[in-house]
Amino acid sequence: MMVNTHMNHGMLTATRDVAVDQQTAFDAWSLLEHRRKWFAGPGWTEIERAQDFRVGGSEVAHGAFPDGIETIYQARYHRIDNGHRLIYDFDMTVAGQPFSVSLASAEFTPGANGTVITYIEQGIFFAPEYDAESRAKGTEGLMDQFALYVSRAFT
Repeated sequence: MMVNTHMNHGMLTATRDVAVDQQTAFDAWSLLEHRRKWFAGPGWTEIERAQDFRVGGSEVAHGAFPDGIETIYQARYHRIDNGHRLIYDFDMTVAGQPFSVSLASAEFTPGANGTVITYIEQGIFFAPEYDAESRAKGTEGLMDQFALYVSRAFT
């Protein structure tokens, strides 16, 4: 087995203000029936998707990009404050190799237009060319996809 000794680590924060109430935003962020519609990269094809949404439960999102590279996201829920907050950890595998391990939170608070989602992630990244700044770019894209999904599905 090859040992990857490289690590970058860091923290990122992303926010979005969406024009729906907190519970709707929370459900759209959290529940698999919604997540599978926005939580994926461009061109990503789902291979396996499962969720056990409870404290101690997990989520798996396994898929492939058009170039054939497979990704596996595996999360475990530590705290679920319905309509208000999620705390979970997740790891990513890319092309069969460990890619990252993170602790994340998503908070849902009243905002000027409905609900503000604040996502905070602390991560360790194993690929030499990848770091918190790289993850922040990907997260901003996912936040955009989430906001677009919410605007189309609920407003």
